[in-house]
Amino acid sequence: MLYTAVLVACLASASGVSAPGDCRTHEMLINGSVNPMSAFIEAQTRAAEWLAQHPGLAKQSLVIHAGRSA
Repeated sequence: MLYTAVLVACLASASGVSAPGDCRTHEMLINGSVNPMSAFIEAQTRAAEWLAQHPGLAKQSLVIHAGRSA
């Protein structure tokens, strides 16, 4: 089954608070053929890799949706 992981990352600030316009949403397709937990673990790993490639952004949320995003 395919899952869509939705990562919301915001500009990191010293106070830890970002304006809503300082956030980005990034969607990733995840193959969770084994079970939903493995899909979530893969999503966490891929989110960490994405954040490493985008310095200055910090994870605000990461959610998994069953199915493929349109």
